Amino acid sequence: MIKKTLIILIFIAILIGLGFLREFIFMNTNSALYSNFYNENYPLHPLFNFFRDKSYNFIYISKWFFTFLFILMYFYAQVLTTKFLLKENILKKWFFFFYLFLVILSVITFAVGWLAGNINQGYIFSRLFLGILQSPLPIMFLLPVYYFTKKLNQHPDSPPE
Repeated sequence: MIKKTLIILIFIAILIGLGFLREFIFMNTNSALYSNFYNENYPLHPLFNFFRDKSYNFIYISKWFFTFLFILMYFYAQVLTTKFLLKENILKKWFFFFYLFLVILSVITFAVGWLAGNINQGYIFSRLFLGILQSPLPIMFLLPVYYFTKKLNQHPDSPPE
């Protein structure tokens, strides 16, 4: 029990750390975009001063790179946590398909917005779906679903209470 509690606490610490790191990187990336677009000397953390002499497109593409990097980090953090806690591989598949579904949905919404001439609306929905993947929401959704289906499979003939 102590081992599971420790794993949960480590997982929570990792998610909190990832959240702060993500916020730090995206706040500075957005500041660099703003500074570049409006040709102003907007304050950046010294780690991000290398963006000052980069083009707007480079910074914009970097933001997408960071997005997918954080999606991967959140995916692996959540998969590893469930693997250690539950010792089952079924959730790994669920996470994979959940992430794949939202990435595909994000691409579709962005493409539809672009094709419909309303790229800003497509971008908003696309970022919303990708934002879910850069958070603990997948594990907060999939763990209860897992426990519920496991409970149903244990007593398939009994009515719900």
